[in-house]
Amino acid sequence: MKRVLLVLIGLVSVSLVSGVAMADKGKDSKYSTEDIMKKGFKGGLVAKVAKGEASEEDQKLVIEMLESLAKNPPHKGSEESWKEKTSALLAAAKGTVEGKEGADAKLKKAMNCKACHDTHK
Repeated sequence: MKRVLLVLIGLVSVSLVSGVAMADKGKDSKYSTEDIMKKGFKGGLVAKVAKGEASEEDQKLVIEMLESLAKNPPHKGSEESWKEKTSALLAAAKGTVEGKEGADAKLKKAMNCKACHDTHK
């Protein structure tokens, strides 16, 4: 009886964790917000792009991740604010990759974690 109860508790826990992970990812999105934060921001890929130190492969990955981020739902806050912040971030990253003047400064400004986290995390 104890085994059955433990198995049921385990299954419920796995279901809840999976549900939370899936809610973090938009319908047409390739990456979850959590993955983007870990790989792109905490992992330093977006910062490398902003500094002009990223390889072409890393640049493409960052653009893909930021496109996904814009498709993901915010954890909290308004969709309008989320779209505004993620669109600015994506546009700045694309401009930096394309070598547009001043885009790197825009990207560094758009990378302000606190500004987004205060509203959406």
